[in-house]
Amino acid sequence: MEAMSPQQGAMGQNRTDPLAGEGKTLPDNKKKMKTLAQRRQSAPSLVISKALTRSRTHPVSPESCPLVQAFLAECPARLFSGHVQAQLKTGLQTQERHLFLFNDTLLVAKAKSPTHFKVKAQVRVCEMWTSNCMEEVCEGSTNPERSFVVGWPTCNFVATFSSEEHKDKWLELIKSGILEGKDRDDPKTVPLKIFAKDIGNCAYAKTLAVGNADSTDDVIRMALQQFGISGCVKDHRLWVSSSKDEPPYPLIGHEFPFSVKMSHIRDGGSSAGGLAGGAIGDPSSPTDCPGVLLLDQWLPPDNQCQFILKPNRALLGQTPLMEPAQQKTFKRKRSLINWPFWKGSNPQLDGAPLSPTALGPAQGRLFGRPLSSICSPDHGLPKAVMDMLVHLY
Repeated sequence: MEAMSPQQGAMGQNRTDPLAGEGKTLPDNKKKMKTLAQRRQSAPSLVISKALTRSRTHPVSPESCPLVQAFLAECPARLFSGHVQAQLKTGLQTQERHLFLFNDTLLVAKAKSPTHFKVKAQVRVCEMWTSNCMEEVCEGSTNPERSFVVGWPTCNFVATFSSEEHKDKWLELIKSGILEGKDRDDPKTVPLKIFAKDIGNCAYAKTLAVGNADSTDDVIRMALQQFGISGCVKDHRLWVSSSKDEPPYPLIGHEFPFSVKMSHIRDGGSSAGGLAGGAIGDPSSPTDCPGVLLLDQWLPPDNQCQFILKPNRALLGQTPLMEPAQQKTFKRKRSLINWPFWKGSNPQLDGAPLSPTALGPAQGRLFGRPLSSICSPDHGLPKAVMDMLVHLY
């Protein structure tokens, strides 16, 4: 091995000197890096442990919830019955909601924090209904052992609970609350005007005396007798229209038309249903008396609640109610792509306005404009509309 020259030895020392200096400070850097790594690793576990500890050591009682306390303070005679968390399903939509039941009102709320809730619906218990027709209300799989149908004017939901015990308990609570509320109803009978549509040559309208315990099927049965229509209840359907601007709503059969009309009158003709329902008044207020029926006459015609008896579209293939040449239109499934053209163009559509002045024939429209003002006899549809159809199809 050759001996290094003095210059090479100096260069070697110069190269190793910096490394030697770093070697002296390396243990301190390692200690700092290890400490930072430990802090980063321990941060998530600390957050989780604190959250779990806080939820265990600070349980929130439903009775002490600010929402419950504030609602009880509004009416001294109001009593709190219970609280439960449930899933409300309608169609393909599922929502996690908290139900707060009182002796006169049901609050449907969304949780913002363990102690703060946002009210999504406020319903009179006397106007509610229950059923087990879950396949008519929502699509997809449901658990019948833990679910039942609950609704109010004018909507239905499948309520699913965490256990069968919770479901049985709340079904009994709601049913008993409905019965107690109907015992307090005053009046217990209202005149209900029903219009007949698309049913042969029967009379235009009939007025029936409907009680607060009469279901939709009961009202259809009475209407068929009054109109002199042969057939059974399942061949027909009762629709309700709250106002001219709202689409009509088909009733399934278990609802109470009495509750639908009284809710409309009590709310002054507004149509705030579903989970966006507006606030309601004190159940013991003077509006819950026989004179409340006079309010229905004061409402404008377009805001009066109307009930329409129609053939059941699902059974048209089995029960011919029209000429064969006209049945083809109903058997064919309408495409959603054609919606701008068929909306409002057919007087037989379920979504047509249901006021007495709007039951006649309507003209074809495209995006709300008459086709005669858009299409020319020589050139047909405008080029922009044709280009749009090319892209759609």
